[in-house]
Amino acid sequence: MARRLPPLNALRAFETSARLGSFVAAATELRVSPAAVSQQVRRLEEYLDTVLFQRLARGLVLTDQGRDYLPELSAGFDLLGESTARVRAKRADGVLTLTTLAAFANGWLLPRLHRFRERAPRIDMVLRTSRQVLDFRRDAIDLAIRFAPAPGRGLHGELLCREELFPVASPLLFRDGRIPDTLTAVADYPLLHDIDATPEQPWLGWRGWFERAGLSTAAVGRGPQFSDSVVLIGAAVTGLGIAIGRAPHVAPLLARGQIVRVTQENWMAPWSYFLTAPAAHFRRPIVRTFVDWALEEARGE
Repeated sequence: MARRLPPLNALRAFETSARLGSFVAAATELRVSPAAVSQQVRRLEEYLDTVLFQRLARGLVLTDQGRDYLPELSAGFDLLGESTARVRAKRADGVLTLTTLAAFANGWLLPRLHRFRERAPRIDMVLRTSRQVLDFRRDAIDLAIRFAPAPGRGLHGELLCREELFPVASPLLFRDGRIPDTLTAVADYPLLHDIDATPEQPWLGWRGWFERAGLSTAAVGRGPQFSDSVVLIGAAVTGLGIAIGRAPHVAPLLARGQIVRVTQENWMAPWSYFLTAPAAHFRRPIVRTFVDWALEEARGE
């Protein structure tokens, strides 16, 4: 007997919108326009001949029918994901697909990865570095390490580590051997800027640091800007200027003496690094093995 099912894209649009609470957020995850998500949800509502959302100015609110429909639909997607993962795991023989920022991978993960290979020699890793938030289902991601205020709606997360920030530079920049010991003195040197510094993440930008210290921001607007933290810190290593270093990203460079701390100023970011994924992923042996190892590494710091 043929199964009569709604279009898969319409189901995904509804489930993602309900999980994230808006068409805009769902569109970002699904990588389509909000209008396309809204259209797919309406298509599903027409198919079911029922209204699934109340569309309010403050966002989406599930109707009684929507609340009844969502749990089993989400469970169905989880089951589909689990079945697909089992097939992939048998074919790949223990492949863990992990996504995180390139700078975090370079500074925190790679120097430790040999210990994970010793712990789990039969698990091969696919490391997908990206500044974009990849989709667990569409991009076949097992686990993510994300820097965020929280793990994310609809996801399970385990706190890996917090992030301390402090000014850093190459010793080559200070030819007289005198390293600035105040932010006021730092302003006399070239400043390197992270383009991701925003009012939501002021700790990434010099403006936030100077405002926090009650200092003039007149010199803050000058200097090169970088969209990639790896390149930003690379510029500091060459002696191009002083950067705001993120401890998980720069620890190996500090240990090798390629950069030094400038002043004793620091800022503990209110965001943290989370090991995050749909809850069902954490029941996969290869994911749990990596998570347990990573948490042990973080506790040992």
